[in-house]
Amino acid sequence: MKQVFCFKSLFTVLLLSSLVSASYSKVLAVSKVDNSTYLVAQAKSAYDQYMQLGYAEAQKRNYRKALSFFKQAQQVRPGDKYATRAISNVTGYINRNRRPPLVFNVGNPSRTIAAATRGGCFNKEQSPIPLIPSDQETLQTTAEYPSLFFYVPQIQQAKGLELVIRDDSKFETLQKISLNPSGKAGIVRVNLTSKTGKPLEPNKQYTWGFSVICNFQNRDNDLSLQGSIKRVLPDEILTVDLEAAAPQERIEIYVKNKYWEDALRILADLRLQNSNDTEVKKYWEELLQSVKLEPYVINASLL
Repeated sequence: MKQVFCFKSLFTVLLLSSLVSASYSKVLAVSKVDNSTYLVAQAKSAYDQYMQLGYAEAQKRNYRKALSFFKQAQQVRPGDKYATRAISNVTGYINRNRRPPLVFNVGNPSRTIAAATRGGCFNKEQSPIPLIPSDQETLQTTAEYPSLFFYVPQIQQAKGLELVIRDDSKFETLQKISLNPSGKAGIVRVNLTSKTGKPLEPNKQYTWGFSVICNFQNRDNDLSLQGSIKRVLPDEILTVDLEAAAPQERIEIYVKNKYWEDALRILADLRLQNSNDTEVKKYWEELLQSVKLEPYVINASLL
């Protein structure tokens, strides 16, 4: 009987020991998983922080500071393509001695003279001009609500200006914006907004129409222009290039990738914010000269 008791006691001790050992092993396993997860999260957090700090400095043109942050991000994630790309970009901005001129290869831009019905209150010399590379090429943008620019000559008889964006696939008007003419020659900026209509959908082409209205009761006499616009989202590499650049460099990136609307919109904002900045003025001249616009258009005021 004593032996049976001792055997039961020994069995109980062994069973408890195995349970304790299993529980301890489980705790160790959980600790290892939790620690690994923590380290991964910590590394991700550090990488994201360094990249965001780098982007912030790059946008202020503090490229040496930006380079330092991007290199620290690369140390956290060796071989990371985004950090490597950002390092390459800002190194290029630091090393170049002068800003290269903007280049936008569009061949020979084709510009359509605005159409007007005979007997209207305009003449051919009073035609508006779109600030786009070519009337025959689709205007590309990344924006849901882009801005379109038109040179409008001084037309005393003009009663109104109108921009319409049409979704031809659905036979509907996406945006319709009316403006009052200033009575002066200059560049008119028409901003699409959520208040004026629906946003542009990605990878879909729309038709735009810009009209100078002579008579609201007889729209057949309008001076009108027409073209197409398409929203195309940038890929990951282009997104990194844009984030690791100040607005001036972003213009070059957009132009290089044929996002004309984005480039012109950013440059117009810079002109309004820095009207006496000679570099911004030079950017504006080079950009519009690259698509062979006339000097009177290039030098016109933004109305």
